[in-house]
Amino acid sequence: MAEGKARANALLHEALEPSLDRIAGTLRELGVGGPAADAFCALVRTADATASELVRKTGIPDSKIYYALDELAEKGLVEVQAGKPKTFRVVPPKEVEMRLSRMVQAEYDRRRAATVRVTSLLEPLRAATKAPSMDVAFIVKGLPNIVARARALIGSARKDVVFLASDEAVFRKLEEDLVRTSRRRVRIRLAVPEIAVAKELEKAAEVRSIICDCMLLVADGQQVLTMSRTRDGDAYAITSTDPTLVQLGLDFWESPRCCVL
Repeated sequence: MAEGKARANALLHEALEPSLDRIAGTLRELGVGGPAADAFCALVRTADATASELVRKTGIPDSKIYYALDELAEKGLVEVQAGKPKTFRVVPPKEVEMRLSRMVQAEYDRRRAATVRVTSLLEPLRAATKAPSMDVAFIVKGLPNIVARARALIGSARKDVVFLASDEAVFRKLEEDLVRTSRRRVRIRLAVPEIAVAKELEKAAEVRSIICDCMLLVADGQQVLTMSRTRDGDAYAITSTDPTLVQLGLDFWESPRCCVL
């Protein structure tokens, strides 16, 4: 009986190994240290364990096991029960998912802030090299590239964004970016069809109904992006810092032939 049970446990552990390897690999990809990922996987296979037990199970040196467990506890992936010695256990799967999701979001926010910071540093450098005769228009082809350029303009805006979008699908791709920008106290002026917009955006922005067929974005009264056709294969846009083109874009917002209250 005992021999059969031991054999069953051995087979179960063999079956679990690929899953545990994938868990450890995924944790490393998400920024969890190697020893911490190995300790987590060891804890998954037991109800709870002490640091000494984990050293025996994993081969992680004494000098590293406590750092690994502190990392897991700080990230909220394990619970610690006080005592002599302390015991550790993995939190429930749903809580693991929630904690990892927060880690991913925090990393995204950090990287996003870094991209905005790079843009803010580039802008004065580019402005310093620009002569008046260089205010030309550039063409952006393909819907993904156009959306990426629009997101960059919205994300870098410091004072004001004017966005006219007669195509709902295009607006939806940029709606969350507009919400995030509104949280920075950037003024948002928005013209869309008779559709529901995010409540936070509806509250923060000045919203009008669009009656013309266009997609136009002006950021800080300095750069305009206007799009022709919205199908991905045919979509293209023109972007420019030319003051005349920028003003024409702003005039569309004020025109009763394009936007109405």
